[in-house]
Order: sequence, then C-alpha cells, then structure tokens
Amino acid sequence: MTSDVRDPLADMLALLRPEAVLAAELRAHGRWSLAFDGYPGVKFGVVVEGECLIAIRGRSAKRLRAGDVFLLGGPPPYMIASDMETPSRSANELFRSTQKRVVRLGGGRTKPVVHLVGGRFALDPANAHLLVEALPALARIPADEASSLRGVTRLLIDEVRAAEHGRVRALDQLAQLVLIYALRWLDSEGNSPARLGWLRALADPRIGAALRHIHTSVATGTPLADLARVAGMSRTAFAARFKVLVGQPPLAYAIQWRMSLAKDALRTTNRAIGELAFELGYASESAFSMAFRREVGCSPRAYRDASRQSKNIET
Repeated sequence: MTSDVRDPLADMLALLRPEAVLAAELRAHGRWSLAFDGYPGVKFGVVVEGECLIAIRGRSAKRLRAGDVFLLGGPPPYMIASDMETPSRSANELFRSTQKRVVRLGGGRTKPVVHLVGGRFALDPANAHLLVEALPALARIPADEASSLRGVTRLLIDEVRAAEHGRVRALDQLAQLVLIYALRWLDSEGNSPARLGWLRALADPRIGAALRHIHTSVATGTPLADLARVAGMSRTAFAARFKVLVGQPPLAYAIQWRMSLAKDALRTTNRAIGELAFELGYASESAFSMAFRREVGCSPRAYRDASRQSKNIET
C-alpha cells in the first residue's frame, strides 16, 4: 500500500478528539462491591494489583487479574467486586464524596488487596456513536496479550501518583495511548467480540482494504465496483460480506463517514458550505445539501446555526 492510504482508526480518533478523564485510584481490601451506572461513552481501567470480578448487569462475571486492561463501550449498569455475593454500594456516590486521589474500601490490613486505576474518555458528541457502537460493552485484554500496553500502563500509574508539572497533559496522552493499543488489540483477528462495526471489519483483509479505500477516497467517491475490486471480490460477494461485518452496506458506510466529516467541519470551522461540498466529493452545494438533509434531517446551514447556538448556551 502507498503511504497516502488513510488509516480508518486514526481518522476516527482524530474526528472524535478523545480526552481522558481519570478517576481516583481504588484500593479495596477484603470483600467489597461497587455498582456503576450505565454510561453513554467509553470507560477503561487497569488492574495494578490483585484480582476482582467485573460484570455487566444480567451477564456472567469476568475475572480481572493484575496487568489486565478492560474497556467498556456504552455499557449498561455494571459491577466491579471481590465477589458477586457482597451487597453493592454506589460507585458514583463514593467517588463524588471524596477529593482524594486514592479511594479506599475495607480495612487497611484486610486481605486480599485489589488496586485499580480507571477513567473515561470524553468524545466529540456529534460523532461519539461511531466508536461507542463499534465497541463491545465489555472487553478484557489479558496481561499476557497486552505486551504493548504494559509499559504504557506502568507510566500511567506512575503519573496518577505524581504531582509534577504537566501532569494533566501527560495523563491525557498516556490514557489515549491505552485507548489506541486497546483498539488495536480489538482490531486483531479473533479478538473483537460479536458487536458489528468498522473496528471488527478492519481485521478482515478484504473488507479492511475496502474501508481504507473509503477513507482515502472521500473527495472522489467510492463506487461499489471500485470497492469490490480493491477487496478482490465480486460485487455481490463483497456487498454481502461487508454488510455482515460492518452492519450496513458499503455505500451507506461511505455516506455515513462523509456526513460525520461534514458535521464536524460545520461545527468546528467556518469553511463555506460549497467548499466543503467539493471536499467531500459532491458535484455541487445543492447535491451536498440534499444528501446532508436526507441523512441528518436538516440543511448544513441549519445544522451549523444550531451548533453555534448550542455552544453559546454552554459558554
């Protein structure tokens, strides 16, 4: 492949601008259980020491061991606990009630001891669903399969405990590396759980090549025949496999990606709508406006105006 081929994962992260928000460290002793509310975005955690269980409500628990990384994509309510029999307390109330960097549960000398570091990612709200919907509700990345992550997580843990200049910036950068390495692991063949989406599809050599072509060819368009040729498949077989892996037809994905770029540009830049139309591969401003209205439900100008009004209210 040539060097100018786009990387869909890098494109997606650039679009979503993830910002890490780290919670306090948790040190838990003995028997304990914390109940977390559902969350519309992405959460992550690292097990520094010990073992514990994590469970999405209504599903079987998974055991987390020292060195494991876990990722939660738009999870419903879930629990992290020493066992599933101990009554739970609200994690939100616990973390809101303290300003300390380390939250402690149980007696200081009670065994076993579990040490966790975790947080969440704030994503650009207009397009956050593109990542959240591609992730499993819960993914555990075992320590023995996360060799690239181990060094980063050690640095992250050290920085959480530090009080040096630039700490907040360092934490954000390290947490984003954790996210990238975790997504790479999920992108690997056989690792991504059953949820459909572009992230799972990247692991497929043929469909992954087509996805990269879509991201590279935004300005020129992506005819089905070209995508099938890039994938080395017949149009019928390609369209069927793409839909199975991604969850939508190839041209629908291409349009969704264009509209995601359009929404971001309308919210964050002052580029003329006609200029934006040509950048996104439309022959005219009117053609772009019709496509945008069909996908988003309003005109590009109305979307930009509403975004600016919303931003003014927030500030």
